[in-house]
Amino acid sequence: MRATRLTRLGKDLALGTWLLSAALMAVGCHGPQAYFKGENAPLLTYERTMCFGSCPAFKLDIQADGHVYFNGRAHTKPLGKYRAQWPESDLQKLAQTAANLRLDKKAGTYDNPMIMDLPSTRLRFGNHQVLDRIDGPDLKELYVLLDSLIATTTWSPEPR
Repeated sequence: MRATRLTRLGKDLALGTWLLSAALMAVGCHGPQAYFKGENAPLLTYERTMCFGSCPAFKLDIQADGHVYFNGRAHTKPLGKYRAQWPESDLQKLAQTAANLRLDKKAGTYDNPMIMDLPSTRLRFGNHQVLDRIDGPDLKELYVLLDSLIATTTWSPEPR
């Protein structure tokens, strides 16, 4: 009887270990570290395009080492080309937010070419891309974080 209990306990322990390993591997596939891919490409590219009105238009490139490049095109501050350095903690916040939103499941093109005067938001994070012109996924939390980082960064003009 006791040997049967020990055998069952051993099997339960093995199954529990296997389930925990599987869960950790699954989290690793879409966890924050999955969004830190791309060695030569920017870690993140965030772009807002122009419209016929006063829509802010800019492009932001964030490198894996924290170097950040901002090109303000219209209706945004700063205007022109700038650079800065973001700390690792900001990069981790971005990656965690993307993972929490399951950005990997929301990649795609959300557009209607029949509608003319709409700005678009383009986002590339790791291997995932989103083009949102109309009815895109709810990524507001990520956009708010990016916009707040842009607004609070001390930018230096790019050398010409």
